[in-house]
Amino acid sequence: MKKTCLLVTERFEPTADLLIAELRRRGVPCLRWNLDQFPLGSSLTFRASNADFGAEVISDGRRVDLESIGSVWCRGFQPTGFPIDIGSADKKFAETEARRVLAGLMSVVKPVWVNHPHSHALANSKPAQLFIARQVGLEIPPTIISNDPTEVGSFISKSKEQTVYKTLSQSLELERGKALFTSAISERELAKLNLIRLTPGIFQRLIPKAFELRVTVVGPHIFPAKIDSQANVETKIDWRHAPFEVDGQPIDLPSDVRTKIQAFMAAFGLIYGAFDFIVTPEGHHVFLELNPSGQYMWIEARTGHQITGALSDALCQPCQ
Repeated sequence: MKKTCLLVTERFEPTADLLIAELRRRGVPCLRWNLDQFPLGSSLTFRASNADFGAEVISDGRRVDLESIGSVWCRGFQPTGFPIDIGSADKKFAETEARRVLAGLMSVVKPVWVNHPHSHALANSKPAQLFIARQVGLEIPPTIISNDPTEVGSFISKSKEQTVYKTLSQSLELERGKALFTSAISERELAKLNLIRLTPGIFQRLIPKAFELRVTVVGPHIFPAKIDSQANVETKIDWRHAPFEVDGQPIDLPSDVRTKIQAFMAAFGLIYGAFDFIVTPEGHHVFLELNPSGQYMWIEARTGHQITGALSDALCQPCQ
């Protein structure tokens, strides 16, 4: 009997729609568990005794038990399904309890995770990414990550090139138009460096670009796409300003870069990841960052890369 693929996601996540359609086409049972409906609209139950241990998820009236799960596609691991009228103190308590019961799945569910939340959390650290990238031999920009205005000011003053600022995270709750993109440091920003005492930031040398790469990795499969970020003034420093305006096309990747990417993935225990690289005018591939749960649909649509198929392969195999 085939095992079930559990998709941990949210209601309005289109990638989950694609994967579910492909998994069903292949005859693999699957259950979508939207965490924006947990705990109010779905349930997680653990049962433990000297004789037995078990767990089950109930979502949309369907039930899946621990033993029947063969693989987990984990788009996120944050419960957000709370009543809108709950008080702040009660909500904080409820969120803590929901996160802790959810965390139990990370230890007791042993199927293939894409990706396991532990691996995701480790790989989502920007300092850790730079550390591992350097270890596996990828080129990285000169960088300082700090909340010390003096250290950052010294780093900027010693640079012959321009310095850019990045946040360590990107909030999903910002109002439209308030997203914090990579930006060049001007004299005006230099005068406000004391602000980083409360909010540490990433400061990097601005690396000259011929173009950029989004490299999507699924297990042994590597899908590189060229991002022509320099064709548009708005996207020269950060193409996320207008991601659907930049041209994306398939491109070859040097074999040594492929090898280093796979070593990077192995170091964090990842199956899926979306890498961003700069390719300099001299042809050097400079690692910028990894998003262990980065979106890929727009890349698949523009390049024809079979990313959904590769993800489905990874999720189907343990369910056979």
